[in-house]
Amino acid sequence: MQFVVKGKNLQLTEALKEYAEKKLSTIGKYFDQVVEVDVTLSVKDSKDTSKSKVCEVTVWAKAVGNPIHGRAASEDLYASIDMVVEKIERQVKKYKEKITGRRRSNKGADKQATHSILSFGDDFVAKTEKDEPAEASPKIVRSGTFPMRPMFSDEAAEQLELFGQDFFVFSNAETNKVNVIYRRGDGNFGLIEPEI
Repeated sequence: MQFVVKGKNLQLTEALKEYAEKKLSTIGKYFDQVVEVDVTLSVKDSKDTSKSKVCEVTVWAKAVGNPIHGRAASEDLYASIDMVVEKIERQVKKYKEKITGRRRSNKGADKQATHSILSFGDDFVAKTEKDEPAEASPKIVRSGTFPMRPMFSDEAAEQLELFGQDFFVFSNAETNKVNVIYRRGDGNFGLIEPEI
């Protein structure tokens, strides 16, 4: 299991980094194939100091269909770490209960979805800087793979709720096509299906 601990708007101390790694290493008992745990510790300028120290954690594991994400804020970074670990453990337990409680037949073998980093070489960046004024453009900075088993859209909606994500990519068991389910602004779900 690899840890990536980053500080944002704060000086990240070795003690804080070690504490985060120690607390989050317990997640390994739930999944035997945790690939990476990303931790971002930050301090926000806020009038409410009780929510100014934030810990965000993303767990990438092969055993789970999508990454597990948790966020907690308090007046102390150590407390925020403790709170986010509890949230992630609850999500994992809930996920395991749903899997064992509801077994739907898998049509076909598990599919493996992949996403990759798109980056440009230094020579491209140098050419761009000559041609155009310097502008900060968003970059894709995450890469990984995850298993994608076929599921029905109602199951995908449950996964979206369970992991607290904005969207969820899944293989639709009815159509055998990749779909995206997302939360709409009105609180309902939207489903994107390919036309092909």
